[in-house]
Amino acid sequence: MSLNKVAILALSIAGLAGQALAADQTPIVSGEDEFLWNCAECHGFEGKGDGPLAKALIKPPADLTKIAERNVGVFPEDTIAAMIAGKESVMGHQSFQMPKFWERFERSEGQRGFDPAEVRIKAIVDYLKTIQAP
Repeated sequence: MSLNKVAILALSIAGLAGQALAADQTPIVSGEDEFLWNCAECHGFEGKGDGPLAKALIKPPADLTKIAERNVGVFPEDTIAAMIAGKESVMGHQSFQMPKFWERFERSEGQRGFDPAEVRIKAIVDYLKTIQAP
């Protein structure tokens, strides 16, 4: 087999692998890292609402470790995803305080190293489930 055919075959396999990765929605960046980069400045590094910018906000950020506790032991994934996306308002927050992350994440879609918005939001939601207080 010629070197050109081997190169074409390798590129084809790599392309198929990339498609498979996108299809199963495996995030490039972990939910914890997405949280730390996008949420921790207000909600704190442990999600307790004590981030460096918390005191500058009109309404203090929520303690995200108690979402399930505030919902009778149920973690409302769809509601939390909608709040992060900016598709559902966050009580007491002005629009400038809680960013619409769907819009923010959409701007980077298609750029190397960035997941689609829905994958990034789901990763954050999945991470938040892991930090719920017992």
